[in-house]
Amino acid sequence: MLFTACTNKPNASAEVTKEALPEEKNTVEVITLEEKDFLKEIVSNGKLSASQQAELYFKVSGSLATIDVKNGNIINKNDVIASLDNETYRLTMKKANITLEQAKIDKLDALIGMGYSTTDTLYTTEHEAIANIRSGYNQALVTFEEARLQLDKTELKAPFTGKVSGIKQKPFEQANVSEPFCTLINDRRFYIDFPLLETEISKVKLSQNVSISPISGAGNTTGRICEIDPNIDENGLIWLKAEVENPGEYMQGMNVKVSIKQAIADQLVVPKHAVVLRQNREVLFRYTNGIAYWTYINVLNENENEYSVKAAEGATLSAGDTVIVSNNLNLAHESEVEIEE
Repeated sequence: MLFTACTNKPNASAEVTKEALPEEKNTVEVITLEEKDFLKEIVSNGKLSASQQAELYFKVSGSLATIDVKNGNIINKNDVIASLDNETYRLTMKKANITLEQAKIDKLDALIGMGYSTTDTLYTTEHEAIANIRSGYNQALVTFEEARLQLDKTELKAPFTGKVSGIKQKPFEQANVSEPFCTLINDRRFYIDFPLLETEISKVKLSQNVSISPISGAGNTTGRICEIDPNIDENGLIWLKAEVENPGEYMQGMNVKVSIKQAIADQLVVPKHAVVLRQNREVLFRYTNGIAYWTYINVLNENENEYSVKAAEGATLSAGDTVIVSNNLNLAHESEVEIEE
């Protein structure tokens, strides 16, 4: 018997063609290095304190009759802030006035007894002094002035133009002469006390401009140094004072950053984000014909946004070089890059 074997041949294997994908290039931004002034920055911190500030007390006791302002109100010099019930003080002054008028009559009687007439207005100093004593005029005048002053003290008035702060009492409550009724703040101008290290003091001088940046995010402004304390404290710090006009948002006690800038000429300046760390050393990348070249540098000075730099030993860096300033965190030496359009 003849057997015929049939074998099924498999289909030919499909060839998989893999296309090599082009290597993706990093897109970067660049700047051209140039020598220019670098603003070296000394930074400190301080607090705003108003150029004028006073805690205001009632100087006589009594019940609060009226409170004429609220916290935050702006008031002018001599405006009434609050008043006490003054009935008792007013009556005391009225009595003192009656006593004074009686003393004037008694004084005139004494002068007539010395030979003067009621129409005379010029007396010898000696005769008038005797008449003042005999009539009790001097004492009556002092008592009247004291009563008038006490009555005036029932009104609390602003000693200067400013904003009211710290009112806690209400009408009809008893005024406490041992505690301030309120605080008055002139916030049109502020002072800032801030420290510098003794090694930094040679870089500042009176009337030098400073930049003021509130921690709260309120607007920045410029002030000037108005005081330099000649004493170095136990922490090696020297205290300075700057003055600044209030741009409108500043408040008493606000925390601020104080920045003092000093121009250093002929520096190679790059943004801080142009510098990265490689092998624990500072580098930046120079761009030449589509290639990023790893360049070691030394940072000479820094401020809030920039470094002044120079090439490290064995490296080259000069004005006119093109430097990469973005997308440089993952670059390697001789990476291919293209400039962002």
